[in-house]
Parts: sequence; C-alpha cells; structure tokens
Amino acid sequence: MKYEHIEELETFLRSVECALLLREDNRYLISYPQRRVSPWDANELDKVNKSILDAASGSANVYAIFTAPQNSGSFSLRYIGKTTRQLARQRIRNHLITKNDKTGAKLENVQRHVLSGGQVKISWQKIEPESLRNYLEEELIDRHKEADWNQRTSNKRKINTGIEATSVIE
Repeated sequence: MKYEHIEELETFLRSVECALLLREDNRYLISYPQRRVSPWDANELDKVNKSILDAASGSANVYAIFTAPQNSGSFSLRYIGKTTRQLARQRIRNHLITKNDKTGAKLENVQRHVLSGGQVKISWQKIEPESLRNYLEEELIDRHKEADWNQRTSNKRKINTGIEATSVIE
C-alpha cells in the first residue's frame, strides 16, 4: 500500500529539520563546571542543568546533540534521538549527565568530549502526533550521516516465511 500524501510529510520533516538542526536559538548549552566533571558528579550536574532538563520535560520528542571542540564556537551535529514526552527529561539526562548501564545513551561520548574541554548543546522539538517521532528520527538520521554518534548497525534475520526482517540497534 502506498501513502498518497508524502509531500505533506516531507514538508513537515523539513520544518522539524530546520527548527531542530539549523536554528541556533533552539540550542541549549549544557553546563559542565570543571570542578564537577573530574570526578563526574551527576548530582551537581543535575542541579546546574535543572532549568534545561525541566524545559525538556514533556516537550522533547525529537532531539539533537551538538558538540564543539575546546576553544571553538563551531558546533557539529553528533546525535539525533527520540523519546516520548513522558520520558523526555530522563532520556536526555541519560545522554548528558547519568545513565543506567542498560540504556543506549551516549553518556560515555559526552563525558569524553567534556573531559577534553569541549562543549555540548542540545535542541529538541515537541512533535504532534507523538507517534510521528519515529518517522522523523529515522528520516533525519538517514539525511544527516554526520551525526556520528548514531549507530547504523542492523541485525538482519530471516523469518520462517523467507521475508527479511531488520531491527536497528540504538
């Protein structure tokens, strides 16, 4: 079956892409005071970034992480992700401050970058209907290969019918 209104989805995708990835005023600088990152102090990092985490809560369906090297104001896209609004605060916190070992969060990448003196920014967009976040994330990752923290590993397996099923590991 073919969806007949793909142009409308493409237009929506482009507007989300612009707001999420191109608008500097939608990016929030994450604070990593030197005395709180060595050793990594998640409780204090939570406190200094409380306003950003609170703002993301209930709002961030699709988000992007950007980094800049030490002494540079030039930020590069590193990761595109999605979450439900209900879990947005925790999911973003998993990437930026502290995480459970079972999540696919990019905290180790963030920590390495911050400990090398780099900066981190995040942007997000609230998507309605919320279920479109899956389509948007997949399309944005496909369009932005420079987001090198996104894993592009596929597990392919044959189902008994001979149809190939693919699941993406995040």
